[in-house]
Amino acid sequence: GLIFDLDTFAVHDGPGIRMAVYMKGCPLNCQWCHSPESRRPEPELIFMRDRCQLCGMCVDVCGQKVHSVDGGKHLINWDECLVCGQCVEHCPYDALAIKGYRISAASIVEKASHLKPFFDHSNGGVTLTGGEITMQADFAEAVLEGCQSLGIHTAIETSGACGWPQLEQLVAHTGLVLYDLKLIDEEEHRRWTGVSNRQILHNAARLAKYNIQVRVPLIPDITDTEANLRGIFAFMSDVGLSSVALLPYNTSAAAKYEWLGLMYGIEGETQSQDCLGSFLEMARAAGLEAVID
Repeated sequence: GLIFDLDTFAVHDGPGIRMAVYMKGCPLNCQWCHSPESRRPEPELIFMRDRCQLCGMCVDVCGQKVHSVDGGKHLINWDECLVCGQCVEHCPYDALAIKGYRISAASIVEKASHLKPFFDHSNGGVTLTGGEITMQADFAEAVLEGCQSLGIHTAIETSGACGWPQLEQLVAHTGLVLYDLKLIDEEEHRRWTGVSNRQILHNAARLAKYNIQVRVPLIPDITDTEANLRGIFAFMSDVGLSSVALLPYNTSAAAKYEWLGLMYGIEGETQSQDCLGSFLEMARAAGLEAVID
């Protein structure tokens, strides 16, 4: 499988201490995505400008002439990069890296087995997240099945932007489904994520019989509007989904876009405690179990 990170002490991706496996590739293009390095289903170069000392070593070793130093700035021609890794290997300041590497399901299960005492003590386990894990369904299934065979609790985080067979394949080996719902209106969903939400809502309804928590990222003036939240809560009530976690806006995403030479177009601040409290009241009034995560 192709992953871009593996966190052995995650505390926000399910109960207890968890090993979070971040898988690469996503069919959505959420304009606020907190992990833009997760979207492409292939390895890619990232550049951490604050570490660069303009030494020019990358310029000398890159056969594609992707790098240049001009006017006191390090410039990158992203379209010409072959992700060969030469610049990464020769950068003396670790300003360049490749996000995305291959790993076997067996290797991940083995890592999880060494952490089982911590999982057992904290009621934790392993969470597969992304990106969108259903884009690598066979790999994800092998990891989940292997962990369950060792008595390790499993969880998946998904946008549900996939066919039901791929999702059904994974929930059979999953103790907890963390399901992202962003926008209830289809046109707004297309505008901000690039895809329809019809399949997402259809899959959400079919998951009502499983252990599922809906997660709503609160993006200022986009997903945190009263109309959108009331719509999501009403949908959940109608289809029998009872648990929702509201995720306050995280302002740190912009730095990752610079890693990839991209612009971050979302503006806003984290919601106030009073605002979050009103969202909780709204969800609970709809008969839902609601928390701020």
